Amino acid sequence: MDEVARQTYADLTRERWEANADYWVKVIRGGHDRYRTELTDRALLEAVGPCAGLRVLDAGCGEGYLSRTLAERGASVVGVDAAQGLVDAAQAVPTAAEFVRAGVEALPMPDAEFDLVVCNHLFSHLADPGPAIAEFGRVLKGGGRLIVLTLHPCFYVERSEHGERASVPADRYFEARGIDQYFAVDGLDSPSMITSWLRPLEYYSRTLREAGFVITDLREPHPSAEQLRDDPWWRVGFPSPLFMLLVAELR
Repeated sequence: MDEVARQTYADLTRERWEANADYWVKVIRGGHDRYRTELTDRALLEAVGPCAGLRVLDAGCGEGYLSRTLAERGASVVGVDAAQGLVDAAQAVPTAAEFVRAGVEALPMPDAEFDLVVCNHLFSHLADPGPAIAEFGRVLKGGGRLIVLTLHPCFYVERSEHGERASVPADRYFEARGIDQYFAVDGLDSPSMITSWLRPLEYYSRTLREAGFVITDLREPHPSAEQLRDDPWWRVGFPSPLFMLLVAELR
């Protein structure tokens, strides 16, 4: 993607998140997103592990809940987000974490500043993650880790959260594909549409390798057998693998 197209998409995404800021604060702080509260948050925190004393960048921090959690566990955390409304919401909650308005493609941090970068549901909202991955490599110390939790590139389709099960044709799978849809969480609909971007697995391995990373783990967060057995919500809302978690280390 050329620079003009990349900037156009970045500006559009920022405008949409500004429009959705109040909505998203309500969803997160009201515990309405069960995918996060009952599945992906736990998977991400397990991948992070003990973090006391680590310098952590929460890239695409939103209203700051993950930053606050990591700070409570003893990490020194900086959260960045491109949407001023979300940064303002994050700064309004007392916490040891710091928050900065910035795009992840051009981070206002020095080289080799962080031990860990976490990207919680960020990559699916980047039309081209390449520049962000390069920036994460720049601000991480040697041996530092990058943890990415994102939509599963092999299985996620439009309306997956509503039980839609479909395969991705090969001619579409190997291209970057955007899905335009409104958030619909626990009966709450977002005021603005959002584009979710998906790319083939080989894109992630190649782009991370070119930025100096080695993938050390790949996980697919999924509900337990008990959740699927006892809760009809999960049987409808998880028709196929929806999430992928990557852990990569900077060489």
